[in-house]
Amino acid sequence: MNRSAVKTYGCSMFTSAGRAGSRMICGRANDLRNVADAVLGSMRLHEIPATPDNYALWYEYHAGSNVNLCRTIDAIISNRLGFDEKTLNDLHASFFDLAREKRAVRDTSKRVVGMLQEIVSLVSCVQEDTKEFGSAICNLASAATFERTIEELRKLIEDLVSESQRMAGRSEYVVVRMQESAEKIKTLEQSLEDALREAALDALTGLANRRSFDMSMRRLAGDAMNSGDELSLLMIDIDHFKSVNDTWGHQVGDLVLRYMGICLKQCVHGDDVVARYGGEEFAILLPRTDCSSAAIVGENIRQFLLREPCRIEAVAGMAPVTVSIGAANYYPGEALSDWIARADQALYTAKQEGRDCVRSASCVNSQFA
Repeated sequence: MNRSAVKTYGCSMFTSAGRAGSRMICGRANDLRNVADAVLGSMRLHEIPATPDNYALWYEYHAGSNVNLCRTIDAIISNRLGFDEKTLNDLHASFFDLAREKRAVRDTSKRVVGMLQEIVSLVSCVQEDTKEFGSAICNLASAATFERTIEELRKLIEDLVSESQRMAGRSEYVVVRMQESAEKIKTLEQSLEDALREAALDALTGLANRRSFDMSMRRLAGDAMNSGDELSLLMIDIDHFKSVNDTWGHQVGDLVLRYMGICLKQCVHGDDVVARYGGEEFAILLPRTDCSSAAIVGENIRQFLLREPCRIEAVAGMAPVTVSIGAANYYPGEALSDWIARADQALYTAKQEGRDCVRSASCVNSQFA
């Protein structure tokens, strides 16, 4: 069924068995209220947690402003694959994090093009001024003779001085404008770097986002293969986080996520990469660290949370925040997805064995395994 038909029939399309297109709630809404209603309806239909990230994802879908996102979600709905947490995180990482970077590059490119046009205009003016100056000097030279009165000589000198001063003034103006352009270009360069750095961060926690983490993982895995150094991964999940959102609300849940980001940054050093992997799950890449040492880092994180519990004003009775952690080292040449899967399996084991602990995928002799 095409999108125009969906728009025509709107909500009635939900009466057809097996047609799970969430955009059919209110069709392709033309105003913000209908889009918002459609978003909430889709999230209820697919049992999607009401988080800011999820709302933004579905708002983009119903607004229809991101064609590739619409096609991807349509395909998921059509194939009845469902929207679990991993799928939602992947959608957000693929379409939102990349979009922020593209927007930064696009905006800076527009400003650079504007700067280049200014410089081209300035150079054209210089060329025209130089041409006029040369023409004026040639005219003065052609009119000059060895036999002239003192008044004629004085007039010739005055004209020459006048033309030279005018050209010098234009040259000074050009120098100032070129210096201003150079400063603007430096500012643009810094603005682009700042925008790209911001695009690589999770807006809530300030940690690396999923896309940035994936890039770091590929880079560090390549370095490990070339150097033979150890490389390990920690997958970290906040225990009972859903109950925090259900009991205290998503604003408190966001505070817990920010607190976790602060704690994790204090527990790593050097080239370690800390990222929000998605939802309440975090990941840490540990270069030059074997699996046993990675498990110790995980245990240090767990102990840090016990020593520095999350305290939120106006929220009494909330249980201490704990985490379950899975550790896995990288085998050179191993598919990165397999490496993540092993760390995830270790995390799952930690969850199964009571939570608030560290488990390793391969350190059989580790005291934390």
